[in-house]
Amino acid sequence: MDSKLPDANTASSSRRSSRTGDEHSLGDSELRDSVGSESVGEPERLKRKMGNWVFESVGGFYMPMEDVTKLTVQRQEELLIRNLIYAFSGVPASHIRPDIPIEEVSQLRANQIEKVRFKINENFSGAFRALANELLPLIGYYITVQSFIEDMNMTTGCGRSLGLALHNSMQQYFEMQAGLETQLQEKKLNLHQLVQLLRPWLVTMQSLANLTSRVRSLKLNSAQMLSLIYDHHAHFKCDRLKVLLTDVSHYYMKMVQLWTQKGVLYDMRKEFFIEDTNASDMSSTLLSPKQCCHAYWAKRYRLHLNRLPSFLEPEAESILLAGKYLNVLRQCNVQMKLMQASLSYVPDEQTHVQLIQSSYELPAQKLYEVLVQDQDLLQHLDNLQAYFLLQQLDFNEALIEYYSDQLQCNVDDLRPEKLHKITLKLLQYSSDPFKHLLRSQLMDCDVATQLTRRMKRLKAGTEQQMQETEPETKEEQSEQTVRTKQEEQTEPVKQLEKVEQGPPVKQLEQVQQPPAELELSSEAEDSIDLPEQLALYGYEALTLRYEPKWPISLILHEEALEQLQLLHRVLFYLHYVQRKLSSTSSNNARAVALHARMLQCIQQLEQHMTQDVVKPRWQSLLDNVQKAEFVDELMKLFQGTLDSCQVMCLLSEPVTFVRSLYTLGQLCLNYNLFLERQDSEQSFDSSLAEYEQEFNGLLIGILDLLIELARSNSSCGNEERQSCQQLLRRLEEISQELA
Repeated sequence: MDSKLPDANTASSSRRSSRTGDEHSLGDSELRDSVGSESVGEPERLKRKMGNWVFESVGGFYMPMEDVTKLTVQRQEELLIRNLIYAFSGVPASHIRPDIPIEEVSQLRANQIEKVRFKINENFSGAFRALANELLPLIGYYITVQSFIEDMNMTTGCGRSLGLALHNSMQQYFEMQAGLETQLQEKKLNLHQLVQLLRPWLVTMQSLANLTSRVRSLKLNSAQMLSLIYDHHAHFKCDRLKVLLTDVSHYYMKMVQLWTQKGVLYDMRKEFFIEDTNASDMSSTLLSPKQCCHAYWAKRYRLHLNRLPSFLEPEAESILLAGKYLNVLRQCNVQMKLMQASLSYVPDEQTHVQLIQSSYELPAQKLYEVLVQDQDLLQHLDNLQAYFLLQQLDFNEALIEYYSDQLQCNVDDLRPEKLHKITLKLLQYSSDPFKHLLRSQLMDCDVATQLTRRMKRLKAGTEQQMQETEPETKEEQSEQTVRTKQEEQTEPVKQLEKVEQGPPVKQLEQVQQPPAELELSSEAEDSIDLPEQLALYGYEALTLRYEPKWPISLILHEEALEQLQLLHRVLFYLHYVQRKLSSTSSNNARAVALHARMLQCIQQLEQHMTQDVVKPRWQSLLDNVQKAEFVDELMKLFQGTLDSCQVMCLLSEPVTFVRSLYTLGQLCLNYNLFLERQDSEQSFDSSLAEYEQEFNGLLIGILDLLIELARSNSSCGNEERQSCQQLLRRLEEISQELA
């Protein structure tokens, strides 16, 4: 297979030695005499004549060229056929010449030869020339392909693979040429038959010549070359290109097979589209649980899209996940029977797709079983629902009661270890087998700031991922599809006034009318700094943390649990405010009315989030987890539920609604302290009027914000608009009192 084809000079010698008929009618001595004597012609130094033979210098040697005008029609046809057969094999022909001087042909680059036009001696019959002219481009095509094969035999890498595949593909062409010579010698071939036999090869050789010229002119890796062959096959619809693509893709598909069926990356040339960034970590020794986490597996494998053949792009994700999950299972110390099936690519067939899909499904299904059955994922999801989403009220009531003293302290005065002891005491009688994974945590910022930081971090991570998957060189970029990148443009909206805190009552931020640019957040602007951190109280800073172990942390990872923390902080805050309001009463009818409106408003906000949003979606998650088959379905279901809950609770950008909630809650807490103080009657009435005015203003601001977001032409998604409409219906009774 690696043997080099005979060059043009060798082929020329062998073919000239086999010539028969009138070309050998001239004896050797007569030929030597004719070469040694000068003849009158133009130009004199290149042409000699003797009888009906004309000798022309070709490459320093004289070749006999019979005087066509003196031949019969039958002899003209035979002579033209012989010249054509030789020319189509790369052998210089006497009566077929390029349209440029022979000296210039030798100076052309290999990828320019196919553009050279050839012409037949005009002394041949016009009918013969018209019939044969159709085949003349085959000469340049053949020379281009054959020179590529010879050049690539001395190289390494993907070019050599293509050269060897072309060498095998050309064997049928050589056999056909030998058969044509035999038929000509046996007087069984005419010009019309020659054209009919060679016409199908025109498209084939044109496609091969075009392909080799492109490969010469471009610096391609294996994947880019395979994509180029694939594109040529789609354009020319040539069966030989189909076979060629299968042969050339063998090495790449072998890498795909090893990765998808064994989880092994064998990429000595650095041409596979998956790179293991921590290859040294993978050995027979298992990684520590701290090392083996969701973040580790999310960053371990880097994708190089410029190394991915275009015909494998639809299967890229399945290829990546198949090998990735095999290695995840190894780190889980799970044993399983691996696939062992030969993988190859055949254009217009789906066999490779089915094998890749099967290679993905095997570890993906096994990992699902490990997480759901062996690791009891459903119990973990129940815990998250109960602890974080206030679906188990007894626990949250006890949480507020146990932490009652700490919740009213400044966060700087709280000790995390003391809070942890209280949490352990709270959980000591619980029957939950995973209660030891629950921790208390004090946050260093308010919810709006945490949400803004999260959004900016996710945005930065997305941009970094896009940069890592870009082609790494200009040559690679020239072969990639041009991807237009749109820079995100954001318009700042007016920032709400910062909350100034001072014990024991916080001053409230003024909630402005929602601007038209509600879909954009000023915190999202890189040029605008985050708001200055304010002093936090325990009821604002306290949250829970869940610390699942490997491999359950593959699903319940830090990014997802942070979303749960955001939800928990808001729900816990609303429940705390509601509990404080419920514990206070007054004898003043006007104060009682305002107190009832505040309590009803907070209750409706909390119930909207817990009952309308969280509960049905979490129940749907639990049901769908049991119906799933693969681990990716688990990830999508869990992440989709979290995203939906966060969006439906309006805890996304812009953070205007989040700030409004906390401003409203703080007003209620301040009012609760006001009722407990019981100031003088004159001062009481004056302060009560201020609280009524502030509450009405805040409520109007929230309602206007919800109305703006609920409009069909708003930038919100359909789910978010529906949530706003649902919350507006809940607040309808309270809003009527504002009229």
